[in-house]
Amino acid sequence: MRITLDAQHATPLRRALIRDCAGQPWTIRMTPLHGTDRVRLVLYLPRTALTRALHSVTHLAPKAEIAQLLEVPEAPTDAWRKLMHPGTAHALAPVGPRGLREEVSRDKDTLARLLIEDHVLLGVDVADRESLFAKLGEFLEHRYGVEAASVVAGLAAREALGSTALGQGVAVPHGQIKGLQEALVLYARPEMPIPFDAPDGKPVTDMVVLFVPEWANMTHLHLLAEVAERFCDHRFREQLHACGRPDAVCRLFADFAA
Repeated sequence: MRITLDAQHATPLRRALIRDCAGQPWTIRMTPLHGTDRVRLVLYLPRTALTRALHSVTHLAPKAEIAQLLEVPEAPTDAWRKLMHPGTAHALAPVGPRGLREEVSRDKDTLARLLIEDHVLLGVDVADRESLFAKLGEFLEHRYGVEAASVVAGLAAREALGSTALGQGVAVPHGQIKGLQEALVLYARPEMPIPFDAPDGKPVTDMVVLFVPEWANMTHLHLLAEVAERFCDHRFREQLHACGRPDAVCRLFADFAA
């Protein structure tokens, strides 16, 4: 897992990880980002500690950016080793005080609640990442009145920081979108796998797409943590890709949470 965060939060997070991973092997590597007050952490964590670790990140470093979450096979290939060691109305709720909205959102904005059948897009006819983003922009503009160009720009800006592909054919495009009042979650499956600059070089077959308001940093991180928890489970990935109907996709996400 790769995380970029303010340098002041690195030591408290390390202490939390010592607690979260007690008795289990784990490592941390920290690289200062020159010219900034931020650092990049590369973490290798046991799967059983992942959820607790992500919650520690959201609590201690709410402005952290989670760039990559990868499941390492039990017998890593050479490619893996190189990767591991590199040189509707409900979406337009009334606006209240920003802090209050954030706390309310954290309680109700879960993947299981936000992913509805109308947000499951199967067999999307796109050839690449750019055409996918254009389709998503058109969808949000038609359904929620959010400007398509703003959606595309938000997604593209996040990709410019590093691909949101996680590996294993999975990607999590996400962005903070101007004019959006509540978080939205979509599941998109292209008709054919598309290139996504994934760390393992594999094209992407399954995408969870997250859109959050500009002010919703904590909601953003909580949703990313939920995505990570699910997609670290190879059985979930296999079952998800086998779902042939929107209702089956939604049910799988809800059943995992249950």
